[in-house]
Amino acid sequence: MTTIACPAQMIFAVLREPNKRRRYDSAADIPGLNGLDPAEAERLVLELIDIGLIARDHGRYTIIDWNVERITEHLALAGAIQALAAAEVAGCQGKADFSHLEVLNTALKTFDDMDPANLLQGAFIDYQWHLELVRLSGNRAALATYGKAIPPAVWIAGANYFQLDEARSSLVEHDRLVTYMKAGDTLRARDAISFHVEEAASQIRRAGAARIESYPGNRN
Repeated sequence: MTTIACPAQMIFAVLREPNKRRRYDSAADIPGLNGLDPAEAERLVLELIDIGLIARDHGRYTIIDWNVERITEHLALAGAIQALAAAEVAGCQGKADFSHLEVLNTALKTFDDMDPANLLQGAFIDYQWHLELVRLSGNRAALATYGKAIPPAVWIAGANYFQLDEARSSLVEHDRLVTYMKAGDTLRARDAISFHVEEAASQIRRAGAARIESYPGNRN
């Protein structure tokens, strides 16, 4: 399990920067990172690139525009891959090792659900939970496709449109899915993850339409 090293307020600044098409010559010029020592800004921006929030092209930086439409398009693909993976894990007839999946879910349950700041780290761990689900399937093509097409930024940007109680309730759906997979119930496992991801996309669409953002520091 890994956590995000970049300070939360810097990530929020990147997500809320309205001018996403602008190119930045230096990492220290990027909103949230501006004013930092150039070496420190460069260190932090490498993580933001890995997460999928920043792109670098010919030495210049651009903030990737994770708007609601882009998030939900990626979630649709993620849901399709995970439905396949969940069915394949369930078909392993008890041979899958669920220990890491359960460690990640336990970590999510320890977060204080009264603190909106936990949405960010929680979203990153939740991304790892879903990635682990695909890895458990043993389907190398699915894992390679998922790893390339679905960056953590999908979860990190999407969590900005979640309320804390909604994020907490999704953990029950994780438990239900694991129960189905352990029981070898391929149909219920497939349907459970499809419902889980579709519900998340629906919540993001509703919050986006209402212009509701949940990360701390937003202006309503």
